[in-house]
Amino acid sequence: MLTALLLVTALASFESTVVSTAMPTIIGDLQGLPLYSWVFSLYLLSATVMMPLFGSLADLYGRRRVLLSALGLFLLGALCCAAARTMPQLIAARALQGLGAAGLVPVSLTVLADLYELRERPRVQGWFSAIWACAALIGPLVGAWLTLSFGWRSVFSITLPLGLLSLVLVTTQMRESRAQSPAPFDYAGAAQLCVGVSALLFASLHGGGRASSGPARALLLGVAAAALLLLVRGQARSQHPLLPPALFTRAATGAPYLAGVLLGTTIYGVDTFVPLYVQGARGGTATAAGAVVTPVILMWALSANLAARSILGYGFRRTARIGALVIVAGFALLLLAVRWHFSVAAISGACALIGMGLGFSSLSQILAVQHVTAERERGVATSLVPFMRSIGGAVGVGALGGILSAGLTRRLGPAAAEAGQLLSGHAEVTAGGLASEALRDALGASLLPIFELLAALSLLNLLATSFFPEGSDR
Repeated sequence: MLTALLLVTALASFESTVVSTAMPTIIGDLQGLPLYSWVFSLYLLSATVMMPLFGSLADLYGRRRVLLSALGLFLLGALCCAAARTMPQLIAARALQGLGAAGLVPVSLTVLADLYELRERPRVQGWFSAIWACAALIGPLVGAWLTLSFGWRSVFSITLPLGLLSLVLVTTQMRESRAQSPAPFDYAGAAQLCVGVSALLFASLHGGGRASSGPARALLLGVAAAALLLLVRGQARSQHPLLPPALFTRAATGAPYLAGVLLGTTIYGVDTFVPLYVQGARGGTATAAGAVVTPVILMWALSANLAARSILGYGFRRTARIGALVIVAGFALLLLAVRWHFSVAAISGACALIGMGLGFSSLSQILAVQHVTAERERGVATSLVPFMRSIGGAVGVGALGGILSAGLTRRLGPAAAEAGQLLSGHAEVTAGGLASEALRDALGASLLPIFELLAALSLLNLLATSFFPEGSDR
């Protein structure tokens, strides 16, 4: 069973990154450049929105059948991706695959909590964190090799044998007792959640800070606010809520969820804006820009074992605090490197510190929530941790992108659009006649407030850890 769950986690992580290096070839074959971003956006959207729904279904109808359903959707989506003949077909298949991916990790983590006692759980979930990080790290490299050797369709078909093996193992090895009379599923709450979160993510993913997107974003944010307000009111009144309100009002679970939002902003923020700074403001290559954030994932994987030992020795709160302090130290070094123009090696060192802190923080969040939650709510409670991280990452990066756009406009005026030419590595003077050095200075100055804000959020994360459960009892 453990082997099956490790495979499921590796599949979900691998698929989230393997497609990126194949996309140029896919675009050339399917002629779909204008639809490029939707391949990623709809996968992320469907995977995020459905997480709490799969968690709730796992509580109501059992882990086994929900995990099998998620695996089936994921593999069907991968098969449809490999068979796609047009870009819209590929986008629809990726959305289907995202629906399945939404249930893989949350339900797997829930099953782990069912299988293992607290003294064993940190070590086992530490393995899962390491597997997730390693699969995400090798995804782009494997994707490039598969595309060059066997064509881009192999990027999707390679997951089918491993997925089928996971399906067989879950089917034959997983046993669980069935609930005699499950509570009714909250369809109204599910619809409100899907509409509200989808509108919020669309506004964040495709706003881009452009003035022309203002009315559309305002409409989407209005729809999101209305749907989520209805959701909050409905959940407070429902006898069988999709998202039990106590999970958010109780500090022992509410604090890890808040930390999850902040952690998601940290992960996506570093991954988005640090490479932009290295390549755009420092004049580095695309390879250097990608390499500078590699230590985040690498140290995350390496610190998982240390985090597991820390939880057993010091509890959830102290472990989360250790991780938060290391993340704060990483952002302090990053700010010094940006302000005083330290070498790129110092920026990589800052990313390594942040990655190490993420290992401690992420593991303590999951285990703290599972420890203080009853088994009947463990699925939805667990699923809300990665859900909050995805929401924090998407919304946070969208907001930070708006700050960057505003900063460039304030410093460059109409020439702000020229800043994108810095990433091409071409001429020293842009089409608008503005020197590249001036653009680099403006981009660096506009990115500095973003790093300062991320550092401030890391301090807020440190404060949130004060409300984590200790770990000694319920």
